[in-house]
Amino acid sequence: MEIIIVGAGIGGLSCALSLAIEGHTITILESSPALAEVGAGVQLTPNSTRSFWKWGLGPDILSHAVLPSSFNIRRDTDDLLLRSVSFKEFENRYGAPYIVIHRADIHRILFEHGVKAGVRLRLGCKVVEYDFEGGGLMLESGERLSADLVVGVDGIKSFARGTFLGDYRGKWEEKTGWAAYRLMAPVEALESNPLTDFLSRDYNCNCWIGDDRLVMTYLVKNAQMLNIVLGHPDNVDTSGWTTEQYQAEIGKTFQGSSLSLQALLSITNPEVQNWPIYQVRSLPRWVAKSGKFVLMGDAAHAMAFYLSMGVSMAVEDAETLTGCISMMQKRNGSLGHAMGVFEKVRKRRVEAVRDASLHAGNVLQLKRGPEQEARDGALRSDGVEEGASQTDEFYVKKMSYGIADQEIRDWSYGYNVLKQVEAEW
Repeated sequence: MEIIIVGAGIGGLSCALSLAIEGHTITILESSPALAEVGAGVQLTPNSTRSFWKWGLGPDILSHAVLPSSFNIRRDTDDLLLRSVSFKEFENRYGAPYIVIHRADIHRILFEHGVKAGVRLRLGCKVVEYDFEGGGLMLESGERLSADLVVGVDGIKSFARGTFLGDYRGKWEEKTGWAAYRLMAPVEALESNPLTDFLSRDYNCNCWIGDDRLVMTYLVKNAQMLNIVLGHPDNVDTSGWTTEQYQAEIGKTFQGSSLSLQALLSITNPEVQNWPIYQVRSLPRWVAKSGKFVLMGDAAHAMAFYLSMGVSMAVEDAETLTGCISMMQKRNGSLGHAMGVFEKVRKRRVEAVRDASLHAGNVLQLKRGPEQEARDGALRSDGVEEGASQTDEFYVKKMSYGIADQEIRDWSYGYNVLKQVEAEW
């Protein structure tokens, strides 16, 4: 099949590579004049690395990634360890490791492998018009293109989604009520302070949780930089802020935190970004009636980062789309049916993960009280509740936190894409 993919982010490149490996002719259209991925570190869960390994990316990813040995959850006022989840058995249990990497590295690796697989990338190609039922589009230059299938993977502020569904600004995007400051600290600065030195030697993911706040850290860039995420309520407009204003606000937000956290926040690089956390509401449909157009990735289901599943959901989309097309070709099915299966399988999955992700953020940042005490008890027990059995939507009902709950881990990381496609077909 000839397939046009609109958007060259991690989701678009994953989709392109997966389809190209299966022999499809792939063209990616990217509106930016240069290929670049903004952001900092990203955690890749086993349900995404399993696909990356299948596509042959493993050695390149491992040469730039850090493999943490555990995920540690601490109380932010005194560093008390509430739970440590070992990653030792993850590869055996889920078929691939849990890793951390800089977003730019995984983006570049996907691009390089896509080129090797025959993917054609066209930069500076802004789409201004779609023919959703006919599988066509028009570029800002006036050039018209068509394909057997057009895939819209153009991010949370998707033009494709807006045109397809009638999207006035903010109709499908919604604030979660949370935001995050993102910043970095060089390893040499960590090593110079006895209160932070352990973070320079510690290849673990560390998460400190408190009242309406959290701190998440892990090493990236070949363990030369510490990626830092500071969660907080989305109640301040930081537009145009100076470094001094950011530092003052961060100091106020994390007042009363432990000595090690205070030391860490004092030695970070001056560059700070504040990211309000949005998610995409449940969309009425992802697929054109003809099956010649489909939405996926953040355009269809952007979500909060608290389960580290945003990239993984885009990768699952890519695997599912490839699986649906392969099934269509093997069984002489129609494109409309194949894309209908894709939509059913993916909407069910991503809407559940989206809700679970926001629930996880709410649980992590609970204020002091009975619910926080219940959460801490669940953390200590791996989420196991004596005499309890799995219930519908358990992932938004339990007081335990995702990665620290065996039931939620298995649900998140053990998902079998092709099995779901076959069951729905």
